[in-house]
Amino acid sequence: MDKPLNSENFSTGQVAAQARYQTTQMAKSLIDYPNNPNDTTRLWPGFKEFIEACPYFFISTSNAAGQCNCNFRGGGRGIVTVIDDKTLAFPDYAGNGLLHSTGDMIENSHIGILFINFRHQQRIKVNGTLEIIDSQEQMALLIDPQHARHAQRIIKVTIEYAVLNCARFLNAMEEEL
Repeated sequence: MDKPLNSENFSTGQVAAQARYQTTQMAKSLIDYPNNPNDTTRLWPGFKEFIEACPYFFISTSNAAGQCNCNFRGGGRGIVTVIDDKTLAFPDYAGNGLLHSTGDMIENSHIGILFINFRHQQRIKVNGTLEIIDSQEQMALLIDPQHARHAQRIIKVTIEYAVLNCARFLNAMEEEL
């Protein structure tokens, strides 16, 4: 028997949108991964390698009022450390001093992360809750020392939702490294 899509996988609004625009079956097929059917609460096989190979990614945060920010993060391959299939961490370096994302993180612990490989037309989306680590001792334990050395803080993310993101309109292109 088919498991219905519900709050385990989608919000009420997402389920309503899928019904309205007749994409319920398409949505179900995208999360019904053969090795981990409907388990979107952890990284699937191959996600660790993909994420750790990405030299950059994009984050989405919002403040307590729900005002959103989307920002780029980079630093070369290995910038993100996958601690286990439910946890990842990345360094947060000094930037322009506005601290839009960091301020949001203090107010609201939810984060969205998008990893993209343009060359192979692949994307992974991760949503979760975060913890800001700014103790040098703890930072060194969580990520590669090369990346921790220049970090102002480490963002540790507990994964709540991880899926392959649709690459339908992601054009193949050579990445500049």
